[in-house]
Amino acid sequence: MSDSTAPVDIELVRPPEILLAHDEIRVFHGGILRTPAGLYTTIGMETLARPAGPRPPAPPLFGQYGVSVTRSGDRFAYSALATTLSAGPIRFTSCLFGHVPDGDLVLDVVLPTIPRRLVLRFDSDRHDGTGPALITPPATVRTEGGVTLWHAGVLRTDTGLLTHVEATADDDRALGGAKWDVEHEPLAVTYEDTNDANAAAPQAREAHQRGRDFVSVDSYVPAVGARATLSCPPMGIRRAMNGPSGA
Repeated sequence: MSDSTAPVDIELVRPPEILLAHDEIRVFHGGILRTPAGLYTTIGMETLARPAGPRPPAPPLFGQYGVSVTRSGDRFAYSALATTLSAGPIRFTSCLFGHVPDGDLVLDVVLPTIPRRLVLRFDSDRHDGTGPALITPPATVRTEGGVTLWHAGVLRTDTGLLTHVEATADDDRALGGAKWDVEHEPLAVTYEDTNDANAAAPQAREAHQRGRDFVSVDSYVPAVGARATLSCPPMGIRRAMNGPSGA
């Protein structure tokens, strides 16, 4: 008998929002989610096109790049297990906070080039919806053999597409074996040009991670119209993420 279970929906706590638009820098989150691995978001820091003329001096560095979630009344914060992916003018940081209890939650972002904290209360009014958008909603793909495969949706920015795909295990042994080693690409996202079937596949930037109870890949492609396909050979899965047959 199969031990597969029906996928459990991922909760979208807040849709993507711009946290700061100032001078030549724009900061946004790519949606705040409750996932099988816990609370998750992506922070994007985008350097906007500079006007013609002499380049201004580089801004001073004020501190480290850090993202955390706090609960009102608590004396501690939930810091993110972060993976950073640099892709030209945009730097993405994939942030997993673990299982954070409900409450008056606040997202706190510290950037090295901005001399103030960026704070977002989870229960505050939503922003106007301009900026990055999830063109494919986050979803759990399959749970099987103690492993849950899920993705954080497909985020479209002004310059390309970003996604996070993860296999999360209930048991340390579920992700054992060479088939889950990152050098064998147990998780992959590939892209094709939807405007020209004969064109070369757009080149993506990727960041892979493996831990005791997870394997993940963050993937960005500088092509807003590309079609993304998710593959997980250990689970025998290959499916479109966006487009008519996307998840």
